[in-house]
Amino acid sequence: MGFTIFRTMMTVLICCFLVMLFLLPSAILKTFSAQADEWIERAENALLAGDTEAAAPYCAALSELTRDRMPVLERFLNHASVDSLDACFAVADLSVRAKDVCAAVEALAEARSVLERIEGIELFSWNNLL
Repeated sequence: MGFTIFRTMMTVLICCFLVMLFLLPSAILKTFSAQADEWIERAENALLAGDTEAAAPYCAALSELTRDRMPVLERFLNHASVDSLDACFAVADLSVRAKDVCAAVEALAEARSVLERIEGIELFSWNNLL
């Protein structure tokens, strides 16, 4: 009787651990992605209006956000993808400081593409299962 209770409890604990293993990284990535996408959008809008001064804080914040979250993201994401995203944000930040609007917009577009690719690979969806 005691072994049956132990086995049932261990099965429940393992199932809870597996559910957490699938849902926690997705939640972290969704939060990061939503924040980054919002700041990318604001920076792009400012850059397309020709206002590098308004875009500079967003580009700096994107670069800082990625560097702050990099250790957490690299636990469950491909390191090359996270490094690529960080590089895109760094290029955008430097381009804005140099007042090169075209290079900054291009770097932000590349960052958005990398972020979408990461989401497509890592986020749990029925399309990924099929």
